[in-house]
Amino acid sequence: MKNAWGAIIFDEEVFATSDVYTTGQPIGIIVADSHALARRAASLVEVEYHTLDAILTIEEAIAASSYIGEAATIQRGDPLSVLSSSTNVVEGEVRIGGQEHFYLETQASMVVPGENNEFTVYASTQNPTKTSNFVAAAIGVPKNKVTCKVKRMGGGFGGKETRSVYVSMALAVAAKKTGKPVRLMLDRDTDMCTAGQRHPFLLKYKIAYSDDGMLLAADCHLFSNGGFSMDLSRPVLDRAMFHVENAYNIPHLRVTGRICRTNLPSNTAFRGFGGPQGIVSAETYVEHVARVLGKSPEEIREKNMYAARGAVTHYKQELVDCHIREMWAQVKETSQFAQRRMAVDAFNGANRWKKRGLAMMPVKFGMSFTAKFMNQASALVHVYTDGTVLVSH
Repeated sequence: MKNAWGAIIFDEEVFATSDVYTTGQPIGIIVADSHALARRAASLVEVEYHTLDAILTIEEAIAASSYIGEAATIQRGDPLSVLSSSTNVVEGEVRIGGQEHFYLETQASMVVPGENNEFTVYASTQNPTKTSNFVAAAIGVPKNKVTCKVKRMGGGFGGKETRSVYVSMALAVAAKKTGKPVRLMLDRDTDMCTAGQRHPFLLKYKIAYSDDGMLLAADCHLFSNGGFSMDLSRPVLDRAMFHVENAYNIPHLRVTGRICRTNLPSNTAFRGFGGPQGIVSAETYVEHVARVLGKSPEEIREKNMYAARGAVTHYKQELVDCHIREMWAQVKETSQFAQRRMAVDAFNGANRWKKRGLAMMPVKFGMSFTAKFMNQASALVHVYTDGTVLVSH
């Protein structure tokens, strides 16, 4: 039986054995005949902790050099040389907050023991493979003894990609111990205290640009709040680093990334998987340059977008057939953006307290994951004699 688990590296425990690093980290499980009785029994448990100093924010983690894993760097060209010799440089930082998944159904699972040491897990999870694998490891049975079934989830959005797994593991331990089915559905407050969310990010940037608004060089430092364990923080950070220029061809660019270890629940996958944080970072410094030059952000965006063919990203992907400029021109025309812009400006000039806004921006979003095992899948298709089909995946 294994108490250790983790999405990529095994740096978490199903039940904490000595140290507790965050609120809501499990130390045990109460099994009872009813939900009310289990809650009452849990409320009677008294635990004495030796309190340690907590690190909660990215800034506190940086000051304490509290990180998960090593720093990562992607670079092309010589951005530091260009920045040092350029007369037009802006620098700043942007903080991007986290976000709750708030799925309609909280983390929930039921484990049913069967014959010959077999177990069936009914889980509200996006990851039945990891669920069955880690349940088998937790209770010390071969993987073929555990079947995980998922009907439909009350939402997922990444929140049930990995953070659902420890619930099934804990239940499996209880089911094996008692020999009876065990079910758990977290209360909303417990779920939100324990399940993690979208990674908060801090970007520190320095940008060199020409008098007409061409982006010449960028030096970006990305920090994410990973919580107390790795989970999927590394591939989330990777994707943010890949999207730190969004759709703009910056000839000299360096981006470094660090995952900050804090005493918060482990943050995890969330729709976009680091891409939105990188894109927000890019649009922040593009708008900064636009403000300094007294130009519209749309003008700076249009100047700097990738060309139709032959462009290469800072992570060395060749954009063989890029239609972003063509799409930009089409959307700009069909939306009547120029006329709408004039109308908005006229309204804002005539109204002191009520204002309107209008913006147009491109998005480049890459497919697949840097955690390569997440890019593979399999399916088994049964075609029966009556013409019906069963697909298992």
